Amino acid sequence: MIEARNKKGMVLILTFIIMVALAAIAVTFLYMTSVQTRASGRNIQDAQAFWVAEAGLAKARWALTTGGQAVGWSEPPSSPFGAGNGTYIVITAYSDAPANQHVTITSEGYIPRNTNYVAKRQVVESDIPFSGAGTNLSLSATATASSASGGHPAGDAIDGNTHSKWAASDKGNAWLKLDFGSAATFDKVVINGQKNINSSTIEYSTNDVAYTGVTNLVELPTWTYTFDSVTAQYLRFNMEVASNKSAEVSELETYNTAGGLGQGLFTTSW
Repeated sequence: MIEARNKKGMVLILTFIIMVALAAIAVTFLYMTSVQTRASGRNIQDAQAFWVAEAGLAKARWALTTGGQAVGWSEPPSSPFGAGNGTYIVITAYSDAPANQHVTITSEGYIPRNTNYVAKRQVVESDIPFSGAGTNLSLSATATASSASGGHPAGDAIDGNTHSKWAASDKGNAWLKLDFGSAATFDKVVINGQKNINSSTIEYSTNDVAYTGVTNLVELPTWTYTFDSVTAQYLRFNMEVASNKSAEVSELETYNTAGGLGQGLFTTSW
């Protein structure tokens, strides 16, 4: 009888131990599952923050290359750009001032917003070659003209100095021609210090033989011309001038208002 009781007691103890062990395993499993679930959720939020930051970088490149949006890219936390379930703040920093030939774009992505966020990711594209709307392409071109008076050569119309000028030696109609050295893209011409010019046309050429007039030419304001973007090595500015007068131009400026971005160095961090 005593032996049977001892056996029953041992069975109860063993059963209790097994139940405690199973309970411990169950608790451990639930804890590990909870940790993995939280880690998985955090990984998803980190990924979301990364793609939100990427969206900010893409928008910055779009704005800089198209001129489609006037942006102060250094945005305070109180007024960031929204992007659905996330927020990005973009900063652009120019180098090589004043030429602004390179740009660095920094974009920070937050989930769900930049205040009280649960995930943050930063992406940076640095040292991006940039040809902006403020670059006067004429400064690196070579100028020739239908004629030029002594002391006022064609090159004075593209030297960046409004105190110098090109002046034709012949009276009547005249032209100024730019050679960019290789194919250049432009969609805007600005004339400064013009004199005796009644009207004008703008043409372009890839071989300096066949010239084509630009399309959708708009003059606004006066002596500022915009037109459909063209890519060519040569630009010719034709001037209609009275037969008893000679044309003069202080500066002939050429721009690509869309600008362009090359490829920079990409980095990311939390």
